[in-house]
Amino acid sequence: MSKLVIISHTKHYYSQNGEIVGWEPTIREINYLSKIFDSIYHVAPLYSGKAHQANASYNKNITYFPIKPTGGDGILKKLGIIFFMPYNLYHIIKVINKVDCVHFRAPTNLGLYVLPLLSIYKNKKKWIKYAGNWQQNSVPVSYKIQRWWLKKNIQNSAVTMNGIENNPGSHLLSFNNPCLTEKEIKLNKKCGLRKKFNDKLTFCFVGRLEKSKGFIALLEAIKSLRDIEWFEKLHCVGEFADSHYLEELNSNGKTSIKYHGILDRLGLNKIYEDSHFIILPSESEGFPKVLIEASSYGCIPIVPPIDSILSNINEEKKNGIVLENISPQGIIRTVEGLQKIRPQLSEYSKNAMQEVEKYSYEKYNYRILNEIIQD
Repeated sequence: MSKLVIISHTKHYYSQNGEIVGWEPTIREINYLSKIFDSIYHVAPLYSGKAHQANASYNKNITYFPIKPTGGDGILKKLGIIFFMPYNLYHIIKVINKVDCVHFRAPTNLGLYVLPLLSIYKNKKKWIKYAGNWQQNSVPVSYKIQRWWLKKNIQNSAVTMNGIENNPGSHLLSFNNPCLTEKEIKLNKKCGLRKKFNDKLTFCFVGRLEKSKGFIALLEAIKSLRDIEWFEKLHCVGEFADSHYLEELNSNGKTSIKYHGILDRLGLNKIYEDSHFIILPSESEGFPKVLIEASSYGCIPIVPPIDSILSNINEEKKNGIVLENISPQGIIRTVEGLQKIRPQLSEYSKNAMQEVEKYSYEKYNYRILNEIIQD
């Protein structure tokens, strides 16, 4: 057991009662990491906006240290990366000096100066979690720089990511993105095993409601379905990008589309319980936790043809459906094609639940402790 600092771009806010909270999936992961460390310090940006339902608080042995938010659209926000770099570096260095282990979550604009900084600390255990798609070419230049740096291992650390083959002796390690406790996996499976796929089917989309996540294409596709007798509804969970446009897309009332906004963990679990499929027609992804969360409830993932996802979820394993492409027409053909494999859908659902067992926090902590911290 030792002290760990985590450096990330996870957004933090003040809740209504004055407590600092952060993005729930990340905070849950950090809370479970606190079981294998005496104490954890999390250095991440603090924003002035209001906290929403999908935020959570920390365990008692975790201390949050705020830094300035940087990056975003527009030249002024991008210049802020340079302007606030001395301030952020000062606070990051101050916390690194308190700990034995350092964990950085990439890719983010912070990586442009945090990765070079980590190369200075020769005697500390270090690991970087690369949450993006390692194989993707169309990424910002800053991401390409960080991938090059990580590949060359200039910072002398382990690098964990999704969707790669482990190379013996390499510092690049394939780690499953943890999502659930082993107890949650067992409980959710009981719900999933009760699902029937011979009646009307319900879909869900969970993520940012914007074009790059395929949400606009998905809405256009659902509106254009020719045979909708078997289609129950589409749940949409996430932050609205353009609510006016979304209202226009749903104005014909042909299909049932339910907008829920941002939900907390309990609300999100209810969506998974009600759904037969989770569909994510994204342009780019690492490996979204929502795919595993939904799969634990027997939802069959419908996923884009992205390597970091296909290495775990694919039609060969019969644990997911792969979109022909992410255009509205590709989504329509894939969704309408589900009718042809109705008898196999229960098998897909069971296989999806089986896949979930690899993504427990307990398994993740065991690997971190035995393959990185005590290596």
